[in-house]
Amino acid sequence: MIPKERVATIFKLAYPICIALSSAVVMSLVDLAMVRPLGNQAIAAVGLSMFSNSLILSFVMGIAPAVQGMVARRRGEGSTEAKCLPLNGGLLAAVVVGAPLTVICYLATPYFFSLISSDPDVTRIGVPFLRTLYLAIIATGMNAAFRGHWAGMEKPKVYMTIVVVMNCLNFFGNYVLIYGRFGAPVMGATGAALSTMLAVHAGALINGVIIYLHYRKDGFLKAKPARALLIRIFKIGMPATMQEFFLSAGFIVFFWMVGQVGTAELAAANVLIRITMVLSLFAMALGVASATLVSRNVGKGDLEEAARWGWDVGKVGVLGITALGLPLFLFPEAILSLFLSNPNTIAMAVVPLRMVAATTGAGSLIYIFAYTLFSVGDGNRVLLVSFSTQWIVFLPAVWIVGPYLRYGLLQIWLVQMVYGALATVLITAIWADGRWKKIRI
Repeated sequence: MIPKERVATIFKLAYPICIALSSAVVMSLVDLAMVRPLGNQAIAAVGLSMFSNSLILSFVMGIAPAVQGMVARRRGEGSTEAKCLPLNGGLLAAVVVGAPLTVICYLATPYFFSLISSDPDVTRIGVPFLRTLYLAIIATGMNAAFRGHWAGMEKPKVYMTIVVVMNCLNFFGNYVLIYGRFGAPVMGATGAALSTMLAVHAGALINGVIIYLHYRKDGFLKAKPARALLIRIFKIGMPATMQEFFLSAGFIVFFWMVGQVGTAELAAANVLIRITMVLSLFAMALGVASATLVSRNVGKGDLEEAARWGWDVGKVGVLGITALGLPLFLFPEAILSLFLSNPNTIAMAVVPLRMVAATTGAGSLIYIFAYTLFSVGDGNRVLLVSFSTQWIVFLPAVWIVGPYLRYGLLQIWLVQMVYGALATVLITAIWADGRWKKIRI
């Protein structure tokens, strides 16, 4: 049984991050919803662009656990170095990685879109949309560094508030720029991308102003990160970056394989994955909370307490997310009917959805322990497990069961469940062996 005060501490750190992550998902859904009146080509272009943008943004998202782990560890150690030194390193890393990535992606967008879409109207709309999104790569990396700092300082509510403000700005910007309100030009889908890009930059600016007001005496933009610090940030963040990249690329391959089985199966799988991702937001937030609590106690030298916090967060994740999945298990048809209209497609997805509801709680340990291990510098083993289970076991098995043997969605989802169980066991084993306790960052 976990003491109430420990549960309260976990939720105090996790729920603002959960709201912030949910808001980020809402931002993409708002863009998609507000271009809906523009037609199917616009919707297709926006959808492809968002996924392509997410794939590229994975190269800067590893900055967040790196900065968070270092900030929390230094606080635990009682370090006398400038509090904002890891943050400064993260911001510099965002520029070093983001600047060349922005140029390359901007120039390559027309060629890339010609590969993923054969419809000239989709390409015509998608190229300027995706190019505009790519202009926010550096700002996204900076926001990741700020998120790591706020989480490491145990002040996630600040980051949550800024993300909510970013969403409000994005919604207003969409209204103005897509349809040409208040004298602005009618920009269509590109207006939605411009609104998102400006909102992301506004978030980075707001973060910077607040950090300056509260931490200007703690070295913000003054303490120069040494080369060794940058190397540590890249070393800690790279496994998280590569894991996110391969995971996103794996989804593309998975959906392509399911599409070979049938359109109805693809529609159902899309909904099932989206529902799983929504449930996983809470697990991701718990992973951020665990990373702070574990890193702080490792810094103090209390390794047993650090391990105990990780296990306690894992227990909260299993119990909490299993409870959240209970309505999905009891009323699958009602949930699926919100996203699917064809009765046969809904019937096809009922059992897989119940499987998702029954197993996502235990599967939350992947997100919780993986993020924590990334933040304490033990990400290479997590990356090895993630890549091997997905690309060497899961995807080939889906190909055999689906396109090759022509089984249906239920059999494909059984493969998905086995893959999830295997990854959960292996990631949990890495956490349990305690090798992460000896890593210095």
